[in-house]
Amino acid sequence: MTMAADKQDKVLNFSSEREQSGACSSSAEREKNQGKNFVNVPNLRFPEFKDDWNDYRLRDLCTFHSGGTPSIDNVEYWEGEIPFVSAVAMHNTHIEKTPLTLTEKGLRNGSKQLEAGNLLLLVRGSMLWNKIPICYNDVDVAFNQDVKGIVPNSKTSSLFLLNWIQSHENRIRYMVTGTGIGAGKLDSEDLLALNVKLPSLNEQQKIEKFLSLIDERITTQNRIIEDLKSLSDVICERLYNPSEKESWQTYKYAELFSISNERNSKLQYTNVLSASQEYGMIERNELNIDIKFEASSIKSYKIVRPNQYVIHLRSFQGGFAYSDKTGVCSPAYTILVPNEKLSTAFLKYYFTSQKFINSLRIVTYGIRDGRSISVDEFLQLKVAIPDIAHQQHIVQVMQLWEEKIRMEEEYLSKLRQQKKYLLSSMFI
Repeated sequence: MTMAADKQDKVLNFSSEREQSGACSSSAEREKNQGKNFVNVPNLRFPEFKDDWNDYRLRDLCTFHSGGTPSIDNVEYWEGEIPFVSAVAMHNTHIEKTPLTLTEKGLRNGSKQLEAGNLLLLVRGSMLWNKIPICYNDVDVAFNQDVKGIVPNSKTSSLFLLNWIQSHENRIRYMVTGTGIGAGKLDSEDLLALNVKLPSLNEQQKIEKFLSLIDERITTQNRIIEDLKSLSDVICERLYNPSEKESWQTYKYAELFSISNERNSKLQYTNVLSASQEYGMIERNELNIDIKFEASSIKSYKIVRPNQYVIHLRSFQGGFAYSDKTGVCSPAYTILVPNEKLSTAFLKYYFTSQKFINSLRIVTYGIRDGRSISVDEFLQLKVAIPDIAHQQHIVQVMQLWEEKIRMEEEYLSKLRQQKKYLLSSMFI
């Protein structure tokens, strides 16, 4: 059995292991509720618990605290003793203790602090969330007006409430008001009015402990993937910068690529591709961003074909995406077609390396994030490449690492699906 298959079996067999550990379907409770117009127990429950779940409002279980921003005169914040939580950090499960950077000085003029062991909920910010922007703070933190601090009372715990909120993701997303990127707001009063069904503290604690085990495994899997990516980066640097380069030849990029301006004038293709630094050119509908456009507008889009490279605008990430599919992309992109001097996908991995990204500094302009790349100047830069056989060997090595990381990411996806199922089944 392969490693991937073995891991998948472990994930799929988790249900039976869960039943052996004490969790089971609440068929008896559901039968008791037949004829009623409400459900007061979840679909999945530990068998030793028989009592009905009780009704509360969220305001009965916790208090909300508004955020502020720490003063630059408060040295504790700026020496890293009290980390400041940004909206970006809200997409993590836990807030870890990390020093603040000096670039944040001058941006704060007030201060609000939340003790460790509570929750933070992003109530004002981007609507383009992949998940409910809520986290548990392991340490004391400062937070701004975009965030609400949530302090549970004696009826529940932070981690149980965290899981309850995540289990009602769609319901809470529906409450977001406002339009446009960067807009979107959750009204505190609407949130506090939410109906919450709650079991006894003993049952809460068992559910909380059980789901924490899943979270720990997900965290471990994330670390495995990050470590593999870091190792892959090191290997890439070594392969593309060997100590001996006698057989390597130096070329200008203009000698390796031509530019394609093939347009979709006859609407041959309707699938729109977007540039992704990590995954290359991907179908736009695979992104978690709902971008609307008129079908007729893609007549001016450029056609992208397999083994071509696309220069996009995010030069701080590299700005080059490899395509393994056919589709159309924004006319603002530049499409490069490699010639016979390059093996398929040889520069795919090099274009994501830190060495290449650093080399782009002299051919970029603009002051915003994602500086624009001067294509004409880029084509005059030089790069050393080996013979075709050596190129193919490097690609094979990198593809093995790429496949290993993909397998681990698939396993992570299974774990997340499992957690999502449990959240939908163990809460009301």
